[in-house]
Amino acid sequence: MVELNAFRESGILSERELRITEQYNVAELLGLISSGEITALEATLAFSKRAAIAQQLTNCLTETYFPQAQQRAKQLDLLRENGETVGPLHGLPISLKDTFQIKGSEATIDINDSDNNVFGRTLNPWNTALTAGGSSGGEGALIAMRGAAIGVGTDVAGSIRIPALCCGTYGFRPTTGRIPYGKQRGCANPGFRPIPPCAGPLSNDIDSLRIFMKAVLSANPRRYDATATDVPWREIQGSSARKLRLGLVPEDPRIPLHPPVQAALKEAVHLLEKQGHEIVKLSPEECRVDQACQVSWSLLGLDDMPNRRVLEAGETAVPSRLRFQQAISKMGMEHVADIHGLDPLQKYAALTVKRASIADDWNQLWVSKRLDAVVAPAAQNSAVEHDEFNVPAYTVFLNLLDYPACVIPFGKVAGIEVNFKVGSGQSTPQYNPKALEGAPLSIQVFTSSMRDEECLDVAKVVDECLRQGDSHKARF
Repeated sequence: MVELNAFRESGILSERELRITEQYNVAELLGLISSGEITALEATLAFSKRAAIAQQLTNCLTETYFPQAQQRAKQLDLLRENGETVGPLHGLPISLKDTFQIKGSEATIDINDSDNNVFGRTLNPWNTALTAGGSSGGEGALIAMRGAAIGVGTDVAGSIRIPALCCGTYGFRPTTGRIPYGKQRGCANPGFRPIPPCAGPLSNDIDSLRIFMKAVLSANPRRYDATATDVPWREIQGSSARKLRLGLVPEDPRIPLHPPVQAALKEAVHLLEKQGHEIVKLSPEECRVDQACQVSWSLLGLDDMPNRRVLEAGETAVPSRLRFQQAISKMGMEHVADIHGLDPLQKYAALTVKRASIADDWNQLWVSKRLDAVVAPAAQNSAVEHDEFNVPAYTVFLNLLDYPACVIPFGKVAGIEVNFKVGSGQSTPQYNPKALEGAPLSIQVFTSSMRDEECLDVAKVVDECLRQGDSHKARF
């Protein structure tokens, strides 16, 4: 639907409103609002119209605040006319994932693939037969259809990055605590979060991620949220001025990559090397993605309250949840086999030791390999058919390590038939190239914990390399 240009053909948006929502990136839009060339009300009306159409096409919204947004925009325009602003994001239309608690509105949680028995299924804006990802799939679909300038999602196992890769947007998972998240509800016991969630942005340009992060961190969120990390935004030297030394996470033998993902990652590496950046190939044994995935799901499964609530209510589980549980049960869990029979506290202690071992190994990699950042697949796959998404190993291992990570769109699935067989002991979503034709592809860039600024800086350099000429439009 993105390529069908439904917004222009609807006749609902004026030419000026189409330009506001399509022609400008976030930095440009903020500049135009600041100068008065575009009013906050104009921007709000344009994005509201677009969001309303996006909802009808993809079912991406749960709550809308169009009247309140217009009233607020009028107030902001009056402030600007008097030489005042409310901050660096003055007048910018932003959307929030439904899990955030907003006064006067209900919120929902525990929706792992943007499909549920309350709101129904969110559809992928590139192909409605494919998933928009989860659990921030509504944000992914809305941003891809330019129904907001920035969307804010949450991520405990990949729920910002997976919708970003499925919908072809940029997405950033910060280090936990850098974006304030205090008193937000989770699906598990609020006093027990072995892998805590974090909030972060999705958008259609790489610079907007930095703009959002800088705006929030410069507001000293620790004053308002005791759980926020008291680390202000750091301005760092641009990575574009030097050649980078980038690690490369390869395919894990237990978690094979779909052929288009393999091809896109290979081409990304080629383009980076062509620009003079050094790629350091890591081994699966060094990266320990499979082991980290086992530890992650074991930690997240220590509190089974969400599953118990579903069973006690007699509610039928949605297919995506059943598929996910089946994928978990099929995983080889030999790395955590020694925790069976232990009581919950002993399990938690044993898993914490395993987690520390993986973190220590990664710390040694950063030092011994002298890495500026690491390039990795964002998932085994592109967006896949509904209810087919597998265990998100290539995202959740970074949650376990609490590493900041950025997803960068790069190319699309060509839909070419190739020989792809899943071997014994391997786990992957079904690969149907014809069904996936045209689905966005992505890569992932990450750094070590608390180096969010460096992560975004390197991600911008990588993005610029991938967008040389028409490389980012390639099909694989």
